Amino acid sequence: KAVVSTQSTGVTRNLGPIVKEEDFVVSSEYLITVVVVVPKMSYKEWEGSYWKLADFVVPGSSKKIVEDGEQALYTVTMFRKTLDAFKNNARERKFVVRDFTYSKEKIEQSKKEVTNLQKAKVKAYVPLIRWLKGNFSEAFVNWVHVKALRLFTESVLRYGLPATFMTAVLEPNKKSEKKLREKLYSMYGNLDKSAVEGPEMGDIPGVYMTGDYHPYVYFDINTSFVESAREF
Repeated sequence: KAVVSTQSTGVTRNLGPIVKEEDFVVSSEYLITVVVVVPKMSYKEWEGSYWKLADFVVPGSSKKIVEDGEQALYTVTMFRKTLDAFKNNARERKFVVRDFTYSKEKIEQSKKEVTNLQKAKVKAYVPLIRWLKGNFSEAFVNWVHVKALRLFTESVLRYGLPATFMTAVLEPNKKSEKKLREKLYSMYGNLDKSAVEGPEMGDIPGVYMTGDYHPYVYFDINTSFVESAREF
């Protein structure tokens, strides 16, 4: 499974585009170079002790190859026979040894896969946007219908039959929300005396609520995504 992403950490980051052949000891029967993820707060500890984490680690072989602000990737060379001990001791110090073996052929293949995925992403983008625009209206209408059904059901449960109540859609700006609440309380506070004091209420048996309790039935329709789409 291949994933195209611009956000990754040193633990999951694709190393192919980062490392170079000269960073590794290759084609050696006895030596191996590994990549280690080191937290920023532990740089000095790593640089001052990495060769002590196991026997047969080559002193002076560690090299910082990339840093992203929170952590860095270091290479270090050692004898193959000491790799397991090195991994265990590094884990105890919060150093993560990446499971990575340098292979020029595999890196080139990985780069081609990433390029192909990026091309596929670009190719699929326009049809996806077209599909979203075509289906958004229907999805939004259905969502509002569900809100209306909930509003009707909650009103019947709270006020009983016959269903003689009025439904309205209000869109206040942020500065007038508090003023609108106060006005609604003054108009409809008589419908439920327990809610006249305001929204600081506990659970009320038999009443389904997803937020503050009011003397009127209220559901929020969040349209902030519309503004986000406009900005995009």
